[in-house]
Amino acid sequence: MKNKIIISAAITGSIHVPTMSDYLPITPDEIVEDAVKAHEAGAAIAHLHVRNPENGFPSSDPELFKEVLSKIKARCDMVLQITTGGGMNQTTPEKLIPVKEFEPEMCSFDPAPFNFGIFQIAGRYKEYKYDWEPEYLELCKNISFKPTFSDDEIYGKTFMEIGTKPEFEIYELGHVSYVKWLLEENLTEGPPHLQFVFGPMVGWMTPSVKHLVLIYDEAKEVLGEGNFTWSVAAGGRFQIPITTTAMAMGAQNVRVGLEDSIYAGKGILAKASADQVNIVKRIAKELSLEPATPEETRQILGLKGLDKVNF
Repeated sequence: MKNKIIISAAITGSIHVPTMSDYLPITPDEIVEDAVKAHEAGAAIAHLHVRNPENGFPSSDPELFKEVLSKIKARCDMVLQITTGGGMNQTTPEKLIPVKEFEPEMCSFDPAPFNFGIFQIAGRYKEYKYDWEPEYLELCKNISFKPTFSDDEIYGKTFMEIGTKPEFEIYELGHVSYVKWLLEENLTEGPPHLQFVFGPMVGWMTPSVKHLVLIYDEAKEVLGEGNFTWSVAAGGRFQIPITTTAMAMGAQNVRVGLEDSIYAGKGILAKASADQVNIVKRIAKELSLEPATPEETRQILGLKGLDKVNF
């Protein structure tokens, strides 16, 4: 399947706040609709967060996840990837609740500490839709995502027990060694799936061709060439240039969606994640690549299948 590219759509996330875009999916039905539209455009994976439907605050409520997962599954066969990144206010046990309950085919996994510098966004808006938004954006000045090695052991054992494949979110060079350690400790199965994550948030890798090549070479050196599959995700205006570069380099997977950018071109707000999926699909065609279907995605990544989830 060398001419296939897996397109992931990250639907709503926990970075953007509702003030930034009226198109940001908030309610379960809005999240479902955005995911299904992304699938129809060519996305095979939906990366899912949920939010309080009353005010858009990032949530880990299993009832919200249940509604979103079951409604998407009823309408299409996408691979549904639950976040374990969650929000800055969530603990490790809270982040694992929906994964344990619903046993998805995939989930995201942040194996190493990183900062989440979205506080610069706070100064761009004089008024907010909801009172929680400016305080939430400023919160990251004092809070880091800091999974410990003990946390990683908990995550790894949990994913192994329920047959959920983790997507390792890699924010810098040293993070690749965490994946090697988990493999050595039999806390994850190979080949691992890595996602290289780029800014423009403060504290993340600078989104550039140089840094993408550097992190890819690091993974080859640490894990061995051919011993992993990989994807990229980049924020804001860097979303399309970095994903395009990755496709040209032979990535198996690229990620777009409203979690990572609320735009579909300079100054053009995306009305749905599908807008960005369509952009990537057009570029992929010029590179002689076709979007992988969900079933092809399951083969490429070695997933357990939609019949083995608990939703």
